[in-house]
Amino acid sequence: MKKNSVLVIYSGWLGDLVWIVPTIHALRTVFDTVSLVVSDVQAPLAEVMRNGLVDAVYVDDPRHRLASARTVRAAVRSKGIRTCLDLKGRGKNGIYMPWTPGLRVLIPHRRDAREYLLARLLHPLAESLPARPDDGHMVDAYLSGLSVLGIRDARVSFALPFPADVIRDGEKIVKREGLRGGRSVALNVGSAQSSKIWPAENFRRLAQILKADLRCKVVVMGARSFKPNGDYDMRVSREVFGDGQVTNLIEETSLAVDAYLLASGAFTVSVGNDSFANHMAGSASECAAGEAGAVQASNGRWYKANHTVSLFAPTNPVYCRPYDPTGTFNTVLLPESYPEACVYDRKAHTCPHYGDGYCTERAHCMQNLTIEQVVAAVEKKLKEQKT
Repeated sequence: MKKNSVLVIYSGWLGDLVWIVPTIHALRTVFDTVSLVVSDVQAPLAEVMRNGLVDAVYVDDPRHRLASARTVRAAVRSKGIRTCLDLKGRGKNGIYMPWTPGLRVLIPHRRDAREYLLARLLHPLAESLPARPDDGHMVDAYLSGLSVLGIRDARVSFALPFPADVIRDGEKIVKREGLRGGRSVALNVGSAQSSKIWPAENFRRLAQILKADLRCKVVVMGARSFKPNGDYDMRVSREVFGDGQVTNLIEETSLAVDAYLLASGAFTVSVGNDSFANHMAGSASECAAGEAGAVQASNGRWYKANHTVSLFAPTNPVYCRPYDPTGTFNTVLLPESYPEACVYDRKAHTCPHYGDGYCTERAHCMQNLTIEQVVAAVEKKLKEQKT
């Protein structure tokens, strides 16, 4: 029997929101309604989820955080929500949960919370989720915590309830550009953090090789407007890909349409940085045994996803690569070497300049991931799919 309603608090980067889609699906198996608090950059994807996967979306607005929190607390009380689940473990998240008798508050384990003491100070009676595994993907880490709610061995699904108009607009592009079923490659050029972005000139050269030598349809994708990276995608769209040599969708599509194209198999291969786009394209959902295109993982379950090539250097692919228990659908590429001046710790997978612009002009480790590496990985993917 279902148990009332739950509020999930998960304010962070856009790509992070993809990792909790399976958690939301799992929560819907035991709760009547699911409400979600997200950051402003996550809001467009959360709105897609609100089409049927979540019932309400609230935006953590840093400019008006206290007012936003009052709105959420009032909604928790008025809707009779009895469980609040904080997945990030940031102290500020506590202000979104009312101090109401009988409210069950769940926060990450001390080891997993970024600001555990503040979170505990705001809600001293909160329960701690089980400690997350030391290794493995973030999707598995989030799902493991649901055992306190009686949810175990949840079926992993990244399915999103795309609205009819988004599907219509996406399929128009598929038909116009001759995508699905052809030999097409999506290039996802941006990321929220400068340190994770493969140089634009490399993407440009990759597009030329894919088009001329591998006979691929090349489509450039990204955000029309994205404040965290100073509208980098749009600038690259105009400065690097503005000559009409490849199909450029950055100024045409919305995030929802991009997500649909990436998730629905419009492209033979998707290439991108550690960001939302490749997370969306290459994360594998469980499916029926033997379904066309499905692969069985070592855990005995069957999964299906789109093929991706993910470009990593300053972040840990163990946690952040597209979710793929089969190891079939996603190829992760790391630099063959790192710059001498690079301060990235490849053992601890930490970088003091993650999130700032320092590496844009100095010892950028992504520059050492070569065009030849990426071309070889894409060519292998194309051959495997016999396109």
